[in-house]
Amino acid sequence: MGSAAAYHAARAGLNPLLLEQFEVGHKLGSSHGGSRITRYANPDVEECRVIPQTFEMWRQLEKESGEQLLEITGSLIVGPDDEDFLVSTRAALDANGFAYRHLQGQDIAAEFPQFALPDNWVGLYQADVGKLDADRCVRAMIDQALARGAHLRENCPVEQIIPAQAGVTVVLAGGERLAARRLIVTAGPWAGQFLEPLLEKPLDLRVTRQQVAYFPIEQPELYDPQICPVYIFAAEPNLYGFPVLEYPGHIKIALENESAITDPNHPREIMDDNAEALCAAVAKHFNGVVPEPVRIDSCLYTETPGRQFIVDLWTVTQIIRTLASPPVLAGVASSSRLRSAGRCLPWWGKPGNTNKIIS
Repeated sequence: MGSAAAYHAARAGLNPLLLEQFEVGHKLGSSHGGSRITRYANPDVEECRVIPQTFEMWRQLEKESGEQLLEITGSLIVGPDDEDFLVSTRAALDANGFAYRHLQGQDIAAEFPQFALPDNWVGLYQADVGKLDADRCVRAMIDQALARGAHLRENCPVEQIIPAQAGVTVVLAGGERLAARRLIVTAGPWAGQFLEPLLEKPLDLRVTRQQVAYFPIEQPELYDPQICPVYIFAAEPNLYGFPVLEYPGHIKIALENESAITDPNHPREIMDDNAEALCAAVAKHFNGVVPEPVRIDSCLYTETPGRQFIVDLWTVTQIIRTLASPPVLAGVASSSRLRSAGRCLPWWGKPGNTNKIIS
């Protein structure tokens, strides 16, 4: 989300300075790797409504950068017909007039023989969605921001944020101080350590460790991206995955993990119980896949209890309220929708722009 905020701030002529505690493209946060699912399907009507705009923005960035960022594969979400996520998502898609197909079990078996699913499961298929190359997306937004006058300092950790009536001071590791009229904080898993000292009440953020694994395939024709969509199991075992994209002959699959609470500064160790559960799920539900991964990677989710965005303003006179020129803006999201949230942050930070979020 930080690269998106920088890109749009630069497009708006704000000449932002980007401070990155590691290096651009690092693997310690949420927005790395070669594939992230991006989809219209969302149980929230309003969030669902704005997703097509993000596809337009990605295509615009592709034109500017000359990079392929968005690949359309279609998406398939499966689970029991009365599963809450599926019910709410269908309602949100209907409310916004977005096309999808509701597939019965026999339809899924005929069209998508990759999967071995319970007889009572149904599917929600959309043809015009797919995946983003997260690494390329971040790099493209940074490069375009720099081309428009932004500045970047890597390996530049921030120690403290000190807001004042007329602006904000950022204290860097080593003691250097930077002054600015406004500051956008998009620290992801590290957001709490910067924002909580500024708040009267603790910020209720949960950082969880996620694992993705790459499995060899025995039937490559089943997992070609021209045939196999990105997929989400909305019920147990609550997994998601991709066709063959990043590594030839391998597919990426992961279990949704809400229980592995972690500290972002701790080492990224492989969770053996998670890996074993994933292997068992692959053996049970996938055809033509060897259920033993050759590679396991990790990333972090940063979420609120309701799994919603935080995009808000901090002022000295009131905690988290809106005013014409807020010194500190904060955004927390670990999601494929980060581009739209990143877009609104610099817009919101300009004087007088206090009401528009995304439209």
